[in-house]
Amino acid sequence: MTKTIDKKPFAIMAAIAVFALVLSLVLVGCSTDKNAPPENDFAAEIHSTEHVKLTMSSVAVLAADNSVSKTLTATVLPETAENKAVDWTVEWDDTENETAVTDYVTVTPTADDSTTATVTCYKPFTGTIIVTVTTRENGYSATCVVSFIGIPTDISINGSLSPVSGEYNVGIGQTYTFDVSLTNPFNQVGEQFSDITCGVNGVGSVVLGYMEHYNSSGTDKWYDSSDKTVTLDSLKENFITVSYSAGKLSITTIKSIESYYGSMQRMDGGRTRAYHDKFRSFVDDCYFKVWVKESNSGLTKEFNVRFDDAVVTGVNMSNGEISF
Repeated sequence: MTKTIDKKPFAIMAAIAVFALVLSLVLVGCSTDKNAPPENDFAAEIHSTEHVKLTMSSVAVLAADNSVSKTLTATVLPETAENKAVDWTVEWDDTENETAVTDYVTVTPTADDSTTATVTCYKPFTGTIIVTVTTRENGYSATCVVSFIGIPTDISINGSLSPVSGEYNVGIGQTYTFDVSLTNPFNQVGEQFSDITCGVNGVGSVVLGYMEHYNSSGTDKWYDSSDKTVTLDSLKENFITVSYSAGKLSITTIKSIESYYGSMQRMDGGRTRAYHDKFRSFVDDCYFKVWVKESNSGLTKEFNVRFDDAVVTGVNMSNGEISF
């Protein structure tokens, strides 16, 4: 005899997963534009671990006492972690250095247990200084090695010629020399910042055209169909050059913009001069922008150069033909 047992549906409760919460710390900072000028005089070398990643912001603040500060921001992960409190400390990397480290660098949290702190450098120092941030729960830490490298924050340019409204007005056929030096709030620039280059760019556009000048009458005839607009930058080598050597910036002016022409030929036995690609008019405001750059820091200084309106730009004779 077979005995039948009715099957009744029933729910089976399965395993319980146990998760261990690992608290990690990440210091988050702004990324730095490689073309932007440096804004501080100390460098930060980040040392990350399995649980800690650390970066320093690129934005620096210069105080009235010439100290330079940057901000560290700590993000405690995961986002659901309840205890995000941290502590900040600063100390010499060389444990035998008995000088007060806070005379040179301090780290100041915005509040007790705050995840944001300000690192301030007060004066140049040798060696390295360690800034450490540590979570109060589980004691995870990250370190930032601070060193003074003397990054320049400004390029000083001085010469016998003084700027007018921020621009230099120059004559034609002259060479002007300027002293170039790098500076920072601590008046101590690192030796590695010595790769200085310079250049010049033309700003604005001009109209060039074909023109015939008749010596007998002293008149000019323009052929409008030949007119073309070109940038001043494409012609700059004809007007101005710049060079740098041994701390000196030299600016040499060659000729005025108004005197430019591509080529000239004489016709009618010399009675007519035919000019090709001769300057006819300005399209807009035209001037030159000189730049000086320290390549290792990316620091750049620019200033405008204009040709003096009082400079002679051409000459004509009242009678271009003489007979004997």
